[in-house]
Amino acid sequence: MKNSLYTCFASAERSSQEEIMQQHRIIANNEELIVFLNGVASLITVLNMNRQIVFVNKTILSMLGLSDIHHVLGHRIGEMLGCRYAFTINGCGTSNHCKACGMVLSELASVQEKSSIEECSITNDNTQVTFDFRVHSTNINMYGENFILCSLFDIGSEKRRGVMERLFFHDLMNTVNGINGITQVLDKIGAEEHQVYLSYLTLLLNSLGDQINSHRVLTMAEKDEYKTEKHELSSLDFVTEEVDKYSQLAIMEGKEILISEYSENHKFVSDKVLLSRVLGNMIKNALEAEKSGAMIEVGVHKDGDDDLHFRVHNSCVMSENDKLQVFRRSFSTKGSNRGLGTYSMKLLTEKYLNGTISFCSKPDEGTSFVIKIPG
Repeated sequence: MKNSLYTCFASAERSSQEEIMQQHRIIANNEELIVFLNGVASLITVLNMNRQIVFVNKTILSMLGLSDIHHVLGHRIGEMLGCRYAFTINGCGTSNHCKACGMVLSELASVQEKSSIEECSITNDNTQVTFDFRVHSTNINMYGENFILCSLFDIGSEKRRGVMERLFFHDLMNTVNGINGITQVLDKIGAEEHQVYLSYLTLLLNSLGDQINSHRVLTMAEKDEYKTEKHELSSLDFVTEEVDKYSQLAIMEGKEILISEYSENHKFVSDKVLLSRVLGNMIKNALEAEKSGAMIEVGVHKDGDDDLHFRVHNSCVMSENDKLQVFRRSFSTKGSNRGLGTYSMKLLTEKYLNGTISFCSKPDEGTSFVIKIPG
């Protein structure tokens, strides 16, 4: 028996447990197929037309630390992997975020009897571990019944290394080119301009060191090798210090960074290096989103729950598609292989700063990113 359920994207219809077990037996009784699927090192699932699991191979069970396949029968793949969006509406595939998920898109193509290869990134809601997969789905027929054969290939290391290297070297070369450009004109300008260009050169050299250190910190954090250090800080003093770091850059781009008038100064303890990375990324993202003449607002205050709220606001509004993909490792509004900004903010905030990060982007209100950490 099936129930019609609300969904924002893919069907929420589910097969009954009896149907699931019957479909599982169709697969399990084919001994040659089972031997083949269990002998494959890739992660293999067989789904029914409601995208529910009726078989997984031993590679998946081993990865999940399970000894019995019955723990996952009837679930969808996102539910099996603990995807943070799989339980928000009516299961995997039914939330707004699922519209941009390569896993769901690949499954739906196979429902239409089309083979499909997509990529997806799934973050476990409990562990915050992110899985990056290349998904290959195809429609198969066994004993007169259609199934989806779904192969998952782990491309996490490949994706992470590729994105991080491209991002790091892209930013590094931009900074080096800027330094090179300034050094070439220093002996051709007057005394008054000379001091201005030296200020720009100092800014770029500081930025170069900051980029190298940011890459080092994120690499260690991803490997779970970063050791936090506690520092006693003052909230408004910390915000002022961060704003000062980027004010010259803003001026060079014809923009302005202001500290919100509601900002408060409270003593708190946190890892200054990581908090600086997160707030700095928030400020840089806001600056990059805006055109010349824009103003960025940065502030901090305590809420009723006694947590500190650090907020960065700009006037640009994100598209609906961009909003669905924020915090994914490889996503960026700046183009292919330019991700990690918002992903690193979430990773560092939630894994190391014991906080949370959120955003809101609406017409006539602009975009605000907020991190909340213990005060």
